[in-house]
Amino acid sequence: MNLLKPFQKGLFITASIMLVCIFFSCSKEEINNQDVSQQLSEVNLLSSVNEKNFQSPNQIYSELGKKYGFKTEEFVSSERSSEKLYSGINVNIYKISTQSPHPDGSGQSITISGVVLIPKYKDRIVWFKKEKIPYRIRFVTPFTYTSNSSAASVSYSNIFSIPDEIDQLLPLTMIAQAWTGKFAVFVPDYPGFGDSYGDCFPPFVNKDAHNRSNYDFLKAGIHQLENMGYELKDELLIQGYSQGAFSAIQFAKYLETNNLKKVKGLSAGGTPALLDKFIVKARSENFHPHPFFFPYAYYGMKENNLISIGENRIIQLNKFATGTYNNYDEIRALYDGSNSILKLQFALPNIPSKLLMSDFINANPNDANSDYANFFNVLRANSISPWNNKCQFKMFHGSLDNAVYTNQAYEYYVQHRNYGGNVSFDYTLGEHITGYLPFLLKTNDWFWNLR
Repeated sequence: MNLLKPFQKGLFITASIMLVCIFFSCSKEEINNQDVSQQLSEVNLLSSVNEKNFQSPNQIYSELGKKYGFKTEEFVSSERSSEKLYSGINVNIYKISTQSPHPDGSGQSITISGVVLIPKYKDRIVWFKKEKIPYRIRFVTPFTYTSNSSAASVSYSNIFSIPDEIDQLLPLTMIAQAWTGKFAVFVPDYPGFGDSYGDCFPPFVNKDAHNRSNYDFLKAGIHQLENMGYELKDELLIQGYSQGAFSAIQFAKYLETNNLKKVKGLSAGGTPALLDKFIVKARSENFHPHPFFFPYAYYGMKENNLISIGENRIIQLNKFATGTYNNYDEIRALYDGSNSILKLQFALPNIPSKLLMSDFINANPNDANSDYANFFNVLRANSISPWNNKCQFKMFHGSLDNAVYTNQAYEYYVQHRNYGGNVSFDYTLGEHITGYLPFLLKTNDWFWNLR
């Protein structure tokens, strides 16, 4: 006779009643929200990286360090850790897709995408007991790009086929960091790339579009990882360089001021903080190393309904470097997602007076009656503004940066401190491109300690 049978039957009935109570205690709204969340996002395994196909980023750091003239001692970082740390490496790269509002404010939706890098293993054995491995989210907004082939959901499918070393550096670093630091690395595609390629023009300097798409991607990624059985820590880390710094700072502020998610650390490098002042200075230069950003910023605002002024008031229609453009559609076509920044560098003159209309170059940015007033007002409205940040916040900037001006980033740092915010500023070696290396290494070291 089984003496436990009545007890087992009673336990079963009690458990059943509890499940019914829990089910009916969930509101209809909560259930619907869960259903909507599942419907709006999807996940696909892009690739897996293990010992057989993993390439340590250390060699690339060393080669680029020599190329750019950095001394060996300046490359002390978590990336210099023993190769034994990579023993048994097994990192999955997932593509995450979800819906987000169109950046033009029309109310329509687009499908946005990005990747999540996370070690394969969800559990570990501690004192003969299996427990969940808690992963820290590391949200990485990418360096500026203009080609769809550079979007994370496209390029991370085969990292080792990326031709340029500096473009390979971030994915290889993040794979290594995900494994050794137990990070869940989120890398979003900017709207207009990845799954939304061709559905919108990239909102280059539109902070609201960046914040909405970043947050929707973050929520979708968390939802999918938790569905797979991963445990995620509550506070996240955010980092970005160049356009990525603009997006990262805006996103951290958005999360904190709206109480959406706790941010533990924010690292920004090569930051274009004060957009109106940046354009005013850049338009008057005798030479600018990256002229592609003028039309990129213009079309990003115009096609997403932030400004209405025509191209013929901003951009010259002349023979540019390697090509002659008969109409503005041909200039606009340069930004169709098929051209890299390097190609655009050769397609456009790096002398602003040959690229921009003289009226625009000479326009007073503070004249409320000017035809350009709305243009400059939009730039001011989308510039980074201070807040009383709760997160730890560090800014890094190359001391020789003549593309995204060092003094303007420092000016924002002063504004942020005067407002009451907490931030540090670190001058690093290099100009805008070469300054990316010390930024990434310093961020790796700092975030390693915050993991």
